[in-house]
Amino acid sequence: MKVSQEEIQSWWQENPMTYDWRRTMRPPEMSREYFEEIDRRFFSSAWFAQEKRQKAFSALINYEALRNKDVLEVGCGSGAHSRLLVESGCRLTAIDLTSRAVELTRRRLELWELKANIFEADAEQLPFPDESFDYVWSWGVIHHSENTERALKEMCRVLRPGGQISIMVYHRTSLCYWVNFIFVHGVLMGKLLTMSMEEICNRYSDGAIARHYTKQEIRSLFAKYCRPLKIGIFGQMTELLPLPGFLREPLIKIAPMNLKEFILTRWGHFLFVTGIKSTTKLETT
Repeated sequence: MKVSQEEIQSWWQENPMTYDWRRTMRPPEMSREYFEEIDRRFFSSAWFAQEKRQKAFSALINYEALRNKDVLEVGCGSGAHSRLLVESGCRLTAIDLTSRAVELTRRRLELWELKANIFEADAEQLPFPDESFDYVWSWGVIHHSENTERALKEMCRVLRPGGQISIMVYHRTSLCYWVNFIFVHGVLMGKLLTMSMEEICNRYSDGAIARHYTKQEIRSLFAKYCRPLKIGIFGQMTELLPLPGFLREPLIKIAPMNLKEFILTRWGHFLFVTGIKSTTKLETT
């Protein structure tokens, strides 16, 4: 399925990452309360990203190690991670394919009196010299790009030798993919009669395109440009049961936490990959 960067850009311009899929957001847009509500929704669903009462995403981002470092965020969305990264004391540059995301992120940092370099750019054609950054972060972005490998190659190009890259992409061997997309929509709703699995995935996921990877596929892709260090699997609680919210939420609430963690760290929808750029040049094509 071929989708252009222009189509992808248009989709995200119209559907910014504000976690307001049902249009229930009450605070005035661009207000401090508006961004706090985005964060409440986002961080509460990312139960796996920090220990209780610890800073958001502190289990996945070593904030202390980023102090005084040059950091690139690819796909800033509404700026939730941008704020966390700037607060670590790093020199942040954040880019996004849409002007809407840039506007949201700039406003958020302005409200919190934080400074960073935020502008519109394409991950597949990063406007930076080789070896410009010590750390590159991207959460749920490059699997939505026209050419995911080209974006990854660019991100590794601008990373300094010994620098670290962390990305999240969607997991194909997941409950969300096989149960929500393929079984529910494909089989029960009959969409497989007229659509491919890829088309079903794109239709019922977010973005104009949403690629999914197995652990082996993403490891092999990463290994072309940097050395994979760790691959983790995570998922949101809503992935556990493909039921309406009024039925799903009470059932999830009473399920044992160790059972939920067992399932979501094996068949969750997120693949989180951390790698390091070799100090010797890799042969790439």
